[in-house]
Amino acid sequence: MFFLVSFFSGQDLLVFPLCFVVLFFILRSQANSYKDPRMRMLYYRAFYFKMICVFAFTLLTQFYFKGGDTSLYYQATKDLRAAITDKADNFWEIMKTQKLTYKSPLFDYFYYDGYTADVTYNYMLNAGNFFPPKLALIPSYLFWNSYLCINMCFGFFALGGAIRLFKTFLHFYPAQYRELALACLFLPGVCFWSAGLLKDPVTFGCIGFILYAFLNIAIKKEKILISLLWIVICSLLLFFIKVYILLVLVLSILVWQFAEFNKLIKNKTLRSIFAVMTFAISLSIGYLLLNYLTSFEAAQQYQLDKIAGQAEVQRQQYALVASTSDSHFSINTSNPFALVVGGISATFYRPFLWEINSPIALLSAAESLTFLLLTLNFMFKKGVKKFFSLSFSEPRILMCFVFAFVFAIAVGTASANFGALSRYKIPCMSFYLIMIILMYEKTNLQYPRWFKKIINLAVPFKG
Repeated sequence: MFFLVSFFSGQDLLVFPLCFVVLFFILRSQANSYKDPRMRMLYYRAFYFKMICVFAFTLLTQFYFKGGDTSLYYQATKDLRAAITDKADNFWEIMKTQKLTYKSPLFDYFYYDGYTADVTYNYMLNAGNFFPPKLALIPSYLFWNSYLCINMCFGFFALGGAIRLFKTFLHFYPAQYRELALACLFLPGVCFWSAGLLKDPVTFGCIGFILYAFLNIAIKKEKILISLLWIVICSLLLFFIKVYILLVLVLSILVWQFAEFNKLIKNKTLRSIFAVMTFAISLSIGYLLLNYLTSFEAAQQYQLDKIAGQAEVQRQQYALVASTSDSHFSINTSNPFALVVGGISATFYRPFLWEINSPIALLSAAESLTFLLLTLNFMFKKGVKKFFSLSFSEPRILMCFVFAFVFAIAVGTASANFGALSRYKIPCMSFYLIMIILMYEKTNLQYPRWFKKIINLAVPFKG
């Protein structure tokens, strides 16, 4: 584990009130724009819960994990600040730099930063890893390089995306506002791993902003220009940080829109024919987008002819590192179908309770157990066939199904450690729970009593 002597100090506690007040007033201005007291309550409740997660993340990375990826990003932020302090023109060099190279004028600031084992520069050779420190420069200068405040800003962006994800589905299912709030705003593992200086808060937030912007443009026909701007900005962030998330999201939106159009056809025969055609068109467009987007250097490893090999290499690398950890797991099969099932199972239903080895793993285990019990309850009462047929009968459920399962296969088959997987899987967790919630609503199936208690705890009922 990488360890920086100290990236959290007493200064963080001194600067924290200022950062908290700034973020609180931004949130309050949004919350007060609603006349519905339920929405205002959700905004404040989600904000306080996110701030608790930020504090927990900050303290645990300092005193429990003692470093990790977040400390490398923080050290890289300090290195970028040192470069700007040394030479103001380096700011523009940073802005145009996609990743660190050995010939870059920024290289020496990373190589000679005094970090343990001099690993910062190696980590920044990847474009996805170079972006979080660039983004962290803004809150770093605003709040005196406070690690806690940087975490708060990253977590606040993730919260903004989560709120927009919630509002996207709330537009179609207003009666399920409490269940949707739980899925988007109050999943503990998702909130925790999107609460710090990592790639995950940025990518998770971008998903919500893109979907809500698409809703404004395609469905609500409002705020067109600002929505287009959000789509461009967030798509670029996803492209450079984790392009596979962008690819899965684009595919899911395409499938959703084709399915919506297909519902307008009244004749069953024509609808069936068009369903096959639109599915084929979706795959074709997805294939073309995949090949186009991955033609750029930042995403060449996701080209179709390289994905399988990259996944296997990545699994082997993770397994080599993870084999020294108690949270290591393996999917011992070369059968493609079994590999897919194993990846989905690892993402949504594991770790099992007997696989927990740390207090942090309890968050993922609790979510996984909830997903497993809700899924089994639905399949037991409505049938396995209904689980899949219902997914293809409702466009928005289908979108959640495609995003959740394609994403789960991608991260579940490529990971070999529950700790890493708990971070990688957070974008698809909300979509899976939303899918299950909509299935229960569509079939008028009652939630188990224990799940109702969870909903009441997360979002108390108020008129």
